[in-house]
Amino acid sequence: MDTTPIYELRARLRTVCIAGTSLLSEDFRLKRVYDAFKPLEGASPVFAKLGQLTAQLFSPDCPNLQGALLDAITLTDAVICTLGAVDTQGEIESFTITALETSTDSIVVNAPYSALKELLDALTTSGGGHYGYVCEMHDSHPELFRDYRVKYTLVQALGASYAELADKVEEWLRESNDKTILPLLYKDFDPKGKKEMVRRVRLISALAGAKANDFYIKMLKEAQREVRTELIDALRHDHGNMSLLFALSKTEKGKNRDKVFELIAGIQDEEVNNFFKELAKKKLDIVLIYLRNSTTDWSSDLVAEVCEKILEELKLVDDDSAKEKQEVSDRLQLLVRAIFGKGGPRICECYRKLLANKEKIDMLLKKTWRKPQSVYYYDVLQYGVLQSCRYWYESKVRDIETALGKILHHSLLVNPDPELGALAYELYQNADSKKTNLKFLPAAVTVQFCDDEDCTEWLEQQAKDKILLVSKFSKERMKAITEAAAYIRWNAIENSYEFFGSYLDVHPEFKSIARPIKLSHAREIVEWFQKHSSKLVDEMLSYWIPFNNKCMCSMMGKYFYKKALITGDNRMYLSSMKACGWTVCEGLAIHYCKSKERQISQWELYNYLAEMPGDREAKRAEAQKLKELIRTGEINPSKIDILSLDVWIEKNLYTGGRKD
Repeated sequence: MDTTPIYELRARLRTVCIAGTSLLSEDFRLKRVYDAFKPLEGASPVFAKLGQLTAQLFSPDCPNLQGALLDAITLTDAVICTLGAVDTQGEIESFTITALETSTDSIVVNAPYSALKELLDALTTSGGGHYGYVCEMHDSHPELFRDYRVKYTLVQALGASYAELADKVEEWLRESNDKTILPLLYKDFDPKGKKEMVRRVRLISALAGAKANDFYIKMLKEAQREVRTELIDALRHDHGNMSLLFALSKTEKGKNRDKVFELIAGIQDEEVNNFFKELAKKKLDIVLIYLRNSTTDWSSDLVAEVCEKILEELKLVDDDSAKEKQEVSDRLQLLVRAIFGKGGPRICECYRKLLANKEKIDMLLKKTWRKPQSVYYYDVLQYGVLQSCRYWYESKVRDIETALGKILHHSLLVNPDPELGALAYELYQNADSKKTNLKFLPAAVTVQFCDDEDCTEWLEQQAKDKILLVSKFSKERMKAITEAAAYIRWNAIENSYEFFGSYLDVHPEFKSIARPIKLSHAREIVEWFQKHSSKLVDEMLSYWIPFNNKCMCSMMGKYFYKKALITGDNRMYLSSMKACGWTVCEGLAIHYCKSKERQISQWELYNYLAEMPGDREAKRAEAQKLKELIRTGEINPSKIDILSLDVWIEKNLYTGGRKD
């Protein structure tokens, strides 16, 4: 339908308005424009009404000519607003979002509201499927979450009724390290609030650190329950809070009081040292708990002194009663946990002395170890202190050698003490024997990574067992090497590698460590791991992808693609390929469907096709090939409806532009 006459009519009506209604009867141009408009009156009741108003202007009996003219102009403007359109030459292309980096902390995303509406609704309203949709959008379109409108909504979602969504949003905001959201976190903060305010405090602590110290102190005056606990924890960022913490130690109760003492234990100060020395004379076990995460010099000396005392108690354990044996055993396990993160010569000597008494200690643990009452407690003897990026590297045995191996490994992640590094080599190489001690291999590998040298030849040697002068590849040794590498990940914000681990025994809090590490030979190390590939290795390598290194991303993307083509259930490789920027998906879905032992549901197949790497055209080509194989019977997944699959492809993988 040609709508040009209505635009011409509006222009003429406005001209008449300027010239005045007294000349209307002589305006032949308006009559000519009206004649051209008349055919449109039958197209719509609104056009018919507009035609009636215009016709009144030519009637000598019109009671209010000026009013009729204004009514005609108003209706014309309204109609033209509804006809608004933009016309441009060229073919329709799929929408892409432009991200403009304005600073290291903020990225402005040019995304239309139409691309955000469903996401904003899912974040702000409750309903089935919202959590899954938001997570899927975060994986497939992370750039949308940098839009300022979404940032505001994400902060509001910290109070979502669905706790899993609120926790996931907190995790994303913390990992983004986006300090531009701090004003939103401060706004309308309620120190007497509930879980939403707890999440806000944790984020402020992670993003602002000591810079928000005045805020912590101000809010602490009225804070209650969990919010108060988190605000107290945030005081750790500024060691100038020592006098305040000592004051709080006299007024706080329960877990808040324990938190205060734990924070005081992290301060390198002689007054603090003397305080805990005196407290240890009365409450030794409590002091070991308070010192468990401290890395101060004085805490290392104090733990070493406690170790000497416990070793003296161990000498007399054979003559002790069952109750006394249990007390020694429990205190010994607290000591092992307290050694974590400590360095220096006296702590190194603690390792040696405990290992020298390993037979007696293991016998005691075997008789006295008891399962902790708390379901969230992780046995330090089997797990150590820190969880890697993905897996728990649990030991199958419970003994002091295994425990100290894990403690030494995890201590090196938080404390790059040269003496701890030398100790790792000493305990691994076992100078008294030609054999190496597998339990200290992760610690030794970690020291190799810290030295920032090409250690691939050394790794190759350590991955083999020597049996009768013959070297044989060992799966157990490879697992130990992989365990060390699993605590390294790429930090996309800092564009560097870092040691990373989350504490296992601080539930329900989330506490982690992250320490930068220089890996100049990361490519060589990655290539070495690829030669000794396994599911465990490939999971670990997915965290080593350096997003800013196109050559390495291309190399790793090709590796993941090849592995996906020979792995039955290859879904674990899809996100890794996409993270590398890999765009080839040929053969992936076909191999997945052919090799699946169980039947694939319609939903599983749709999800797989959507998550494949590549653009719509590449995904559509793979989907069409798969559809033909199903149609011909070469692939026979009984739960797949071919017609529904065809509709899904046309709707979701249409490459000719927008299709409604």
